[in-house]
Amino acid sequence: MLRHRADRPWLICVHGTEMGRAAIDLTVFRAWHLYGALGLNVVLPVLPMHGPRGRRLPAGAVFPGEDVMDDVHATAQAVWDIRRLLSWIRTEQPGAKIGLSGISLGAYVSALVASLDDGLSCAILGVPVANLVEVLTEHAHLRHDDPRRLVMTTATPIGRMLSPLSMEPRVAMRGRFIYAGVADRLVNPREQVARLWEHWGEPQIVWYPGGHVGFFESRPVQRFVDAALAQSGMLDCDHRDAAAPRHSA
Repeated sequence: MLRHRADRPWLICVHGTEMGRAAIDLTVFRAWHLYGALGLNVVLPVLPMHGPRGRRLPAGAVFPGEDVMDDVHATAQAVWDIRRLLSWIRTEQPGAKIGLSGISLGAYVSALVASLDDGLSCAILGVPVANLVEVLTEHAHLRHDDPRRLVMTTATPIGRMLSPLSMEPRVAMRGRFIYAGVADRLVNPREQVARLWEHWGEPQIVWYPGGHVGFFESRPVQRFVDAALAQSGMLDCDHRDAAAPRHSA
């Protein structure tokens, strides 16, 4: 957590798969820029079974993974954790502006939280998963006679139940933002991102020319995130200039 002495808006940055380590998360989310240049309090929670919460787990225990019920329980725990964090922030600083910024798995969790919790100023979804079971099934590469295919087929209703596509977002339209890669081979741009974009009322979206992790070095994405924070009212007048696009001559 990067916290100012004075009261400031809060941004919760929810990491993706195989993240949840301070050195990585602080860099990927540009946390020091958000804290220093934009004046935000920045919190980077660790999702279940990641980072320090993933130590000494049984072999094969991962999230997300092939065990669908483990994914269900981990998703529920992740959503609970973020909502408890929201409660803590509101106790620490009543009336604070709070936003979510998630990447991949974290964007999936953020979309669910934004469909359950009132009062969020923004939800910025990066390369978001819309249906976790669909993504896992697509990348399992199981033969048609593999008995595990039956498990994934049976789990289809569970995937819909745990999808933000089955809920209505509670964050205002002016606070909804999405960015994604046109060449993403992990999260299908058409089947995952576009469906979520449509379901969320076609909010502002930026497509960058790259794969799943290409956002990290994408200047348009960086400018988009900064502008999203300004547009959603997360930044005060003293910090909006730092978020304004800069064009070289």
